[in-house]
Amino acid sequence: MNPVIWTSKDIIAAIIATGIVAAALREIIELAKVRWRKRSEAQYLCVSAAVALDAFALEYRELTEMMQAHYHQRGAVGSISVPSPPKLPPDCNWRLIDITLMNELLSFENMVRKAQIDADLAAHFEGNTWSHTSEVLALMEKAKALASQLRTNLGLS
Repeated sequence: MNPVIWTSKDIIAAIIATGIVAAALREIIELAKVRWRKRSEAQYLCVSAAVALDAFALEYRELTEMMQAHYHQRGAVGSISVPSPPKLPPDCNWRLIDITLMNELLSFENMVRKAQIDADLAAHFEGNTWSHTSEVLALMEKAKALASQLRTNLGLS
């Protein structure tokens, strides 16, 4: 047997090395946790927003179908208004998703308001009774496209 004699310098070096390795491992584990939390929050944000946009698109489709049915039954266009924009999750860190996609999502509410104004003006001043329907169709397609982009961002599509 070859007994090894540890000097105080060897013991101190071993203690320091153990501390450095333990600290490095702790940091790696903490970085992995933070990354996992951010990914989880981004997934929640994307799925929540996509579901809200899908519900919005369904509501718009229903409105368009009602407008067309009213026209076929009565020969006149019924009146509809552009519904309120979807409620996106306010408790999320929007910086976790692509900046272009974030801009599209956060601008969507303004697009809905603009569509309502444009449709009201066209109906009132131009007599275009189908203006609301065309605005609703355009917003429905935009909502579906945004929901699809969000799912693609997650790798779900």
